[in-house]
Amino acid sequence: MVKIVFDENSYAYNQPYRGGTEFKKHLFRVVGDLDPKGEEFDCAIYLDRHSAIKCWVRNTVRQPNSFWLQTSSDKFYPDFVALLSDGRVLVVEYKGAFLASADDAKEKKLIGELWADRSDGKCLFLMIADREFARIDSAIQPANS
Repeated sequence: MVKIVFDENSYAYNQPYRGGTEFKKHLFRVVGDLDPKGEEFDCAIYLDRHSAIKCWVRNTVRQPNSFWLQTSSDKFYPDFVALLSDGRVLVVEYKGAFLASADDAKEKKLIGELWADRSDGKCLFLMIADREFARIDSAIQPANS
């Protein structure tokens, strides 16, 4: 059984988001550790505006209650965790195109896909790069559509 719990009182971050975009679906009032520009910011906007996403969280790194997956050498903190309207969980790791082929990224992708495979269809994992946001649309389609 997959259970991910987020509590606003224990959502920790280094810096609050200070950009001009208002996120309507972020689970908490404050968005932590998100730059107000760049590829991860664009991914956050895409998630926030997606009709199949009920809510999402900017997952923060090395905080006590952040979501993480174990790699061979360390904990891996994917960038975003989203609850879909159908109850499934989508975890997104965003990589700049220049980092997507690094050994570290390959291991994270394998670990994330294994985690999703073991969830009996309750969880999805995507590692995306180069603003390939259409891959989110493809991934969240129900298997029978």
